[in-house]
Amino acid sequence: MTHDVIVIGGGIGGAALATGLARDGVDVLVLEATEVYTDRVRGESMQPWGVHEAQRLAVADALVDAGGHTTAVWARYADGDERPREIPVGSMVAGVAGTLNLHHPTACQALLDAAVLAGATVHRGIRGVEVELGSQPVVHWRPASGTRVSSRANVVVGADGRASVVRRSAGIRLHEQRAMGFIAGLLFDHVEIAPGRDIVAEHERGLFLLFHQGAGRARAYHVVGPSDRARYSGADGPSRFISDAAAMGAAGLDALATARPAGPTAAFPGTDTWTDRPYADGVVLVGDAAGHNDPTAGCGLSIALRDARIVRELIVAGANTAEHFAPYGIERFERMRRLRLVADLVNVASVEEAPNRSARRTLFAKSMEAFDAQIFPVMLGMFAGPETIPDHLVDDAVLHRVRSA
Repeated sequence: MTHDVIVIGGGIGGAALATGLARDGVDVLVLEATEVYTDRVRGESMQPWGVHEAQRLAVADALVDAGGHTTAVWARYADGDERPREIPVGSMVAGVAGTLNLHHPTACQALLDAAVLAGATVHRGIRGVEVELGSQPVVHWRPASGTRVSSRANVVVGADGRASVVRRSAGIRLHEQRAMGFIAGLLFDHVEIAPGRDIVAEHERGLFLLFHQGAGRARAYHVVGPSDRARYSGADGPSRFISDAAAMGAAGLDALATARPAGPTAAFPGTDTWTDRPYADGVVLVGDAAGHNDPTAGCGLSIALRDARIVRELIVAGANTAEHFAPYGIERFERMRRLRLVADLVNVASVEEAPNRSARRTLFAKSMEAFDAQIFPVMLGMFAGPETIPDHLVDDAVLHRVRSA
């Protein structure tokens, strides 16, 4: 069987891309390994620039209708703050009311449902994916029950995550920057904290973040240094996670003591990976398959949606060769370089283990409050989009300044 496009992976990027392509009349086949999306501790807060990409792809309504919760203000507690400093995330991007929070499995299902509604063909529970490159690539796969199938396409999209089969088949290698910190996440139900603001707070081990999802549910994270990488593991991990959050003194966080963990606790390294060529003839990668930003910056969902929007536009215009996808590679390489700086700045200012960590945090907090001409524009790029960071600031000078505080 032959299709215009085969998308391997039905997560955020793959399902959003399939929805956009199918709406444009493209014959799309989506192959997804899971039969049911499960909670694996993923990014669940979409920055304003990512919400704008969802709007451009016309999938934002599907996410909101599935229960997406919009937050217009982040309350940031710097070291020693009794009252928070407000970050007006609802005024960062025109037409975007704030960050959008939604349980990751729910978001994936909403986008995959939208793809089916638009006319895409979806198979779930597939196994044994193999990709043969060529002028018309062939994908071999096995359905959940049945015999091996071979499908041809003009373009194969690898949206199959960090261990991408498509990327390996195309011989694409990723560069990697080591992790400065480790991110532990936990989902809560019965959260009795006012949902009008999401929370970012510094504590003695690093950073704590809490993102409301509505109806008393919230996703929380601790970002800590390497020496604490296993702090939230094991049977006592959730209780340590909660006690560390409740002990910070940020308004209302003591209420987490009565919240109920609603999923696994998992920690993962904040590595950053990238490539300047997320494509080959007949193949293009999106989302984590093409390289992922350090999750400390919270831009993973936004990256995937911009990938989907750009690749959709190129495929609709007839792209199916490496030369055709080169503009996407150029844009993505620069995007990831700028977001790597954002994540590095957050880590250096608040997470990296150092004797002067308190001084770093003070410098960072005062610089943000004073709209410092070097630090503030870099951090603004996290919310408004990496392209908003002035070119002359995209280097390590800001990191050296904070480290020397």
